[in-house]
Amino acid sequence: MKKIIGVLISLFALNAAAQVTVKPGVRAGLNLSTITNSELDTKADFYVGGFVAIKFAKFYTLQPEINYSRQGAKGHFESIDFDPVAPPSRQEVDYSLQYVSLTVMNKFTFAESFSVMVGPSLDFKVSDNFTGYAKDDLIGFDLGLNTGIGYTLPIGLTVEARYKLGLIDIFGDNYDYNNDDYYNDNIDDIRLNSVIQLGLAYTF
Repeated sequence: MKKIIGVLISLFALNAAAQVTVKPGVRAGLNLSTITNSELDTKADFYVGGFVAIKFAKFYTLQPEINYSRQGAKGHFESIDFDPVAPPSRQEVDYSLQYVSLTVMNKFTFAESFSVMVGPSLDFKVSDNFTGYAKDDLIGFDLGLNTGIGYTLPIGLTVEARYKLGLIDIFGDNYDYNNDDYYNDNIDDIRLNSVIQLGLAYTF
């Protein structure tokens, strides 16, 4: 009896292993990003990356990724001159935050074409163009929650849309927001990365 059970377990394990497939892929597209709880507008930039699609079942794929993501926000603020007659001067700002992201997406496929995705990311900041107090208080990493949907064509090309919300204040709760007019006055409002991604992925 034990031998029969052992054989059945071995056959089940071999069958499960035979169904697992591992395929590499690449992804790229448009980032539409901003910083929450600020008066800044959406900034358009790009992302690019690679992944490994580990398909455990017909409906479930585990997808580790490494991505380069250019984020930030843009807008303007007005500085008040001491001359009561002079109008306030308007200054345009365009802030850039660049991250290398390690992401693990859980992909659930329906009808062999449509999929929904969810997973965490750990983002390491590699560059930015902030200055002054803001640059001093920027922290070097972020945690993100990613969700998305996709549609895969028979040739392996996927059209996808994702939303990523950072979970850590990019200034680490240390920045004196009152020093800059383009931020809200409430220091309790945390500033999070908010990114919409629209792009393509190709699995080889």
